[in-house]
Amino acid sequence: MSAKGNMPQRKEAKLCKILSVEDDTTYQGALLLTLKALNYGDRKIEFLTANSAQAASAVIAQHPDIALVLLDVVMETDDAGLRLVKSIRDGLGNQLVRIVLLTGQPGMMPLGDLMINYDIDDYWNKSDLTHEHLQSVVLGNIRTWEHMTSMQQARQGLQMLIESSQRISNKLDLKAYTQSILEELCRVFNLDIGGIVCIAHENAQVPESALVFAAAGAYKNWANQYLGSIDSEPEVNRLVGQCMSAHCHVLDSPFSALYFSSKDVDQKDYVVVVKCEHELTEYEVDLLQIFGENINAGFSNVALHNRLSELAYYDTVTGLHNKNWLIRQIENLSTAERLNTKLFMLHVEDLTYSEVLFGVTFGRSLMRHLAAYLKACFVKAIDVVLYERDTLILMVYDNQQDYSREELEHVLHPQLEIKGTTHTIDLTGALIKLADIDEQGPSQILGIAKAFLEQVKYQQKVFSVFDGSELVDLQERYELMKKMRIALQNNKFFIHLQPKISLVDHSLIGYEVLVRWQDDDGSMIAPDRFIPLAETSGLIDKLDEYVTIRACEAVKQLQQANINVPLSVNVAGSEVTRTDFVNRFQSCLCEQGVDAHKITIEVTETQLIEVLKIASDYLEKLRDVGIKISIDDFGAGYSSLSYLSMLNADELKIDRQFVDRMDKTEQDRKIVQMIIELGKTLNMSVIAEGIETQAQLDMLREMGCDSGQGYFIGRPMLIEDALVWAKRNAQVNKTK
Repeated sequence: MSAKGNMPQRKEAKLCKILSVEDDTTYQGALLLTLKALNYGDRKIEFLTANSAQAASAVIAQHPDIALVLLDVVMETDDAGLRLVKSIRDGLGNQLVRIVLLTGQPGMMPLGDLMINYDIDDYWNKSDLTHEHLQSVVLGNIRTWEHMTSMQQARQGLQMLIESSQRISNKLDLKAYTQSILEELCRVFNLDIGGIVCIAHENAQVPESALVFAAAGAYKNWANQYLGSIDSEPEVNRLVGQCMSAHCHVLDSPFSALYFSSKDVDQKDYVVVVKCEHELTEYEVDLLQIFGENINAGFSNVALHNRLSELAYYDTVTGLHNKNWLIRQIENLSTAERLNTKLFMLHVEDLTYSEVLFGVTFGRSLMRHLAAYLKACFVKAIDVVLYERDTLILMVYDNQQDYSREELEHVLHPQLEIKGTTHTIDLTGALIKLADIDEQGPSQILGIAKAFLEQVKYQQKVFSVFDGSELVDLQERYELMKKMRIALQNNKFFIHLQPKISLVDHSLIGYEVLVRWQDDDGSMIAPDRFIPLAETSGLIDKLDEYVTIRACEAVKQLQQANINVPLSVNVAGSEVTRTDFVNRFQSCLCEQGVDAHKITIEVTETQLIEVLKIASDYLEKLRDVGIKISIDDFGAGYSSLSYLSMLNADELKIDRQFVDRMDKTEQDRKIVQMIIELGKTLNMSVIAEGIETQAQLDMLREMGCDSGQGYFIGRPMLIEDALVWAKRNAQVNKTK
């Protein structure tokens, strides 16, 4: 990159201003007439006049760039001229302007006293100034003023560049670095209109393919768009193309462009374009060159830093941005960018099931294809982040567009061509405007987004837009989570037992253990509130362990009353896949002195399918030590013979929704019948939950269902009530 290549050499006529302050208008006219013939090369001379010290003060305030003041000493008062000198130097703070005193009364003050007490540059008697002498005095002082002005400009310019370089150099992120360059250019050169930074790969020399990576001022809406998609000014495209092809700066009016490259690191070209309302001076051209040289190395440094950061900020398998990158990106957003940015979190439904059928490699390939597809769905550039294995987050830099469910149909149900096969993907989406949660930090924002997505999935919606008012609900969930931690520590949870009976002879065959939580105010907190929260907050392991211990205690109490039936406990699918789960579960039973065959583990079908490959191995180990496995809510998820054979479970529990509808619709009755027959085919016992009527119980018995539970049989109850219920049920069965 040549810093000076293709740079126009400018020569413009400089303007020098001379002020004559004189109360004798006749003398002033003669003075100006003499100076009209002043020859100062290609400089233009502008003459200003004032006839009093007061009028002169006003003129100097309006024209701080006056080069020379020819000042009469005696005007409205004997020392009016001298007081004006004090005002210029001390009041206005103008130390550059040259001041030449002219007097017709030389005896008023000795020359030595004048030079010591007043900051003047020259002192002449009017009668001594001949035509040639006057021109010599004026030209000499103008040259001195120009020299001093240039020196001061250079000092100020270099100081500003040093300060700008310091502010820019600490930016190691490309977005922050380029935005900082624009801001400093606008500040140093007083560019109110603003500018853009374009980025393109070195082999893509077409300006239309360049991405506007940063923008400021009037061009801020261009950010995150490709130059070819913007209704931009043709001159901008021409200038970007010229820089990219010639690999050099192009300084012109009204647009100027600085060219940079980091080809040694990532093969990228950068073009910084700014618009200036005035024609650049030679001084500004020099300053721009120095500025360009100063920041040139920074692009390579930033590119190298970004390259080294890829391991921390990119998923090595898919090549997509990861969660760390997203947190950093949110941190680096300016206030304006934050107001114009949305987070679109997308969960890929059934990804685990797809990986079971097609392999894990297919899952990674699917996420790459999906990311590319999603990028093409939006007009403005977006960033795609692999937040979790099956979840993407899109950073959409566009606050002009509000998205409805209908408009996002092609986004939520994409069709992807992978290795010659078309795959239709179902996504669950949650859209959050950062403007609605602008007071939150990056980690809190991602926490809110994740919690909102979980809420959307729990409500079985396909898409939802976060409302600022929902933040209150999420905060309530957070408070409930904190309360749950304390409740677990203080043993505030307790269990209910719901009886399970044989549908053949109504004998008690076991109990399901159900956890309950009573708040400090005496009110009951519903399980469908705190159990999903425990699963998403990482507390489910502690809750499951607590329930297992209480279940073991209940087993021993039942045995003391000669009631020898197993108890089933619900375990989260995520818990089953933990490497230490089997050992922890066995240790708990041993510590409590309970045989393994007295405890059955229930895992819901939907949770099992998500962790199928890992779960099958661990569940098999549990079966090896005598612990039975029950698949809960069977039929509500993704029933498949292949995964049932992989799990080799002991029991299928028919989901309550089918039991509730089987006496109302023929279709649901057939589904129930099919599940019962499937269980028998696979040598599994079948139990129905949610039995609420005698008719349902009779129908299930006629279909061949082994056992059941529900409010018609017995509601969940405390252990003391469970003992009473068991004795009463035994007596009823004896009388039949």
